[in-house]
Amino acid sequence: MSKDTLLATALRLLRETRSVSQKQLAELSGIERNTISKYENGWIQPSREKLRTLLEALRFSYADLEVAESFVRRLRGAAAGGAEVPAAAAPPRPQQMRQVAEELGRNLGTLIELALRAEGKDS
Repeated sequence: MSKDTLLATALRLLRETRSVSQKQLAELSGIERNTISKYENGWIQPSREKLRTLLEALRFSYADLEVAESFVRRLRGAAAGGAEVPAAAAPPRPQQMRQVAEELGRNLGTLIELALRAEGKDS
């Protein structure tokens, strides 16, 4: 049974944003496909080194990962009618993930800028 965490969903979202399969990411990163699947389903957590390797293979930074996690948190909150959804909540359906990934892919730069501006205003 998966334990869908913000990190797990964000990793899957970033991978799908680049239109990269788990198999392709395994080839790019040198991390086994099965292990990547476990990360994306929340069964295991990647070490900081493995996380860096995955992000580099996808051409993302830790800042991008934080934005993706924030994005997932906001989506879960909206889906729950504004209430924060526990990390172990059911993951979005594949169609929803594709739509989010496509939107994020089209607007990643804009989303990052908006998120950074919003973080600066909240501080």
